[in-house]
Amino acid sequence: HPDSISIGLNNAISADSLKSYLLKLRSFINRNSGSDTLSSVKGIGTTRRWIYAKFEQFGSVNQNRLVTSYLQFNRSICGASQHRNVFAVLPGTDTSDKSIVIIEGHMDSRCGTSCDTACVAEGMEDNGSGTALVLELARTMSKYAYKNTIIFMTTTAEEQGLYGAEAFAEYAKSK
Repeated sequence: HPDSISIGLNNAISADSLKSYLLKLRSFINRNSGSDTLSSVKGIGTTRRWIYAKFEQFGSVNQNRLVTSYLQFNRSICGASQHRNVFAVLPGTDTSDKSIVIIEGHMDSRCGTSCDTACVAEGMEDNGSGTALVLELARTMSKYAYKNTIIFMTTTAEEQGLYGAEAFAEYAKSK
């Protein structure tokens, strides 16, 4: 029932949730694609682990309907050779229709130069706001069933050339 879903989503989307996601993303200091992958407090590694955990959390309160995963791809970007997008799949009800809907934002940020991993690059607008929206839509939309499969995705390496989105497009074409 599209009308009831629309009303439910309008009532559930929270400005406070969006703000909390943005503040958390800002706390990772630098989300450059080549930034720290091991730290538990800063860099792209902790960013993607936090996003993964949020998708898992949203799924656990909604009958585990979200299937969370990483899409790893190999490409030399800013001194790093392995990168990961984070995504959650909300399977559609019509299994005969292979169409998908993608809701995507890039999680990486940058300073003046595309590979500066030491600067403060909070990325609140570019693209913390997009990542926050992907998370909030995953949280609220996963309560409902839809005809088509929906993929909530945060990509990396957008700032260096849309490489995370390209990796997903290549993956989707191969399936």
